[in-house]
Amino acid sequence: MRTLPLFLALALGAPLVAQAPAAPAAPAKIHKVEKLSDRAYAIFGQGGNIGLFVGDQEAVLVDTQFARLVPGLFEAIASVTDKPIRFLVNTHHHGDHVGGNALVASKVQAIIAHANVRRRMEAEQAKLDPAQRGGLPTLLLGEKDSAKPARLDLRLPGLEVHIVHRSAAHTDGDLILGLPGDRVMHLGDLMFLGMLPFIDAKDGAGSFKGLVDTVAWLASWIPEDVKVIPGHGPLCGKKEVLRYRDFLKALQAHAAARPGTSSADLAASFDVAAWPEWKPTATFVTWETLFDAVTERGPGRVVRP
Repeated sequence: MRTLPLFLALALGAPLVAQAPAAPAAPAKIHKVEKLSDRAYAIFGQGGNIGLFVGDQEAVLVDTQFARLVPGLFEAIASVTDKPIRFLVNTHHHGDHVGGNALVASKVQAIIAHANVRRRMEAEQAKLDPAQRGGLPTLLLGEKDSAKPARLDLRLPGLEVHIVHRSAAHTDGDLILGLPGDRVMHLGDLMFLGMLPFIDAKDGAGSFKGLVDTVAWLASWIPEDVKVIPGHGPLCGKKEVLRYRDFLKALQAHAAARPGTSSADLAASFDVAAWPEWKPTATFVTWETLFDAVTERGPGRVVRP
């Protein structure tokens, strides 16, 4: 965990991030808030699902979706609490999870993420006009070698949040968040529900095997009454996590039993009807591109020309 730059900045009174760009015009209200416990909420909008964990004095926000949605996100947060947000946690680096960071950065003390998330965000922001940059993580855990696990515990008055990285899976910077006192977890894009999972093997160093291993590890110890915020899809619980584990293992076993078979043929011969909870998206992840990820032959998603 790399904490020294953050604490030096705080001690010296230096700004943690550049001045945030002006907020875009707010779209029609799309956010929906669902309460999981007295301290935990899920916020649904467009893009990755957001978590909001509220303590006695301060709150923790998980992901920010897109910049254009931040005004509505602030309204959704205000409908739950007027407590300040102390930390923003990014589950990984994809734009539908970090796109609003620059507009939220001035509201928080630190942005927490895996070290690989900052590295990838820096590379992406180098392509942008300087006025569009900002919101980089300032408190990092983990190392460039994503095979090395990492953990950070946040303890605020009335709120304890555990943040864990296990290995490369959806990307090489995935984080899992848990509120042990509330039996609540945010899994980021380690879990998709309602749509086929995306493994960012090409640009994010993701690993289907790592995803299977991570989900199986989760399934082995999460409590029976856990409430789960997936990266995409509705709220769920342990039953759905176990089912997701079985789905991933079925994909893996199907490909392993047919070495050398094309992804198209693997998709055609897989019993998709047995897994109705996961549906393909023609422009994002199809059964064929999913098997590209399973067999490590492709980027895991439809590549636009």
